[in-house]
Amino acid sequence: MKREVILPWALHPEHRTPYVPAIKVEGGTLLFLSGMGPHKPDHKHPHVPEEWVLPDDAAAQARMVLDKIKRIVETAGGQFTNVVKITRYLKDINDQDKINDVIHEYFGAMLPCSTTVQVSAFVVPTMLIEIDAWAVIPDRKPATKSSSAAARSKIRAASRSKVPRVAARRNRRN
Repeated sequence: MKREVILPWALHPEHRTPYVPAIKVEGGTLLFLSGMGPHKPDHKHPHVPEEWVLPDDAAAQARMVLDKIKRIVETAGGQFTNVVKITRYLKDINDQDKINDVIHEYFGAMLPCSTTVQVSAFVVPTMLIEIDAWAVIPDRKPATKSSSAAARSKIRAASRSKVPRVAARRNRRN
């Protein structure tokens, strides 16, 4: 997969924002992730308040969310760095800087495009953040002709070594 950050204007390195204007991607399959909250993925429906106990810290909740996103992307055959777009929904926009630090912690130099929105409420009242994501999983490289030919040759050689020539000739006559 080819990933290219599009920078039509200079970004200020002294500002640690988790922001890139655009990412151009070639050679991959799109993976769209639903919004992930910090609660456990196998929570009950309808929701039960006993499962709503979450850390009061937005950064801790962001780590829980990003760990879930990482697991989903890896289950789909990709890597966390294949995430190219996130939308961050925050209960309190003032938590943005704490979450920016976590975004840098997880993504490093491979920042995704991002949007941040403050919302009035979440389905789970103790949630402080929800993130949805898009990833591009690289296409698998097709086997080259030479590697396919080599594999066929190994299979033929292995089958010849297991069947004596005399028995093989006898089977052809029957």
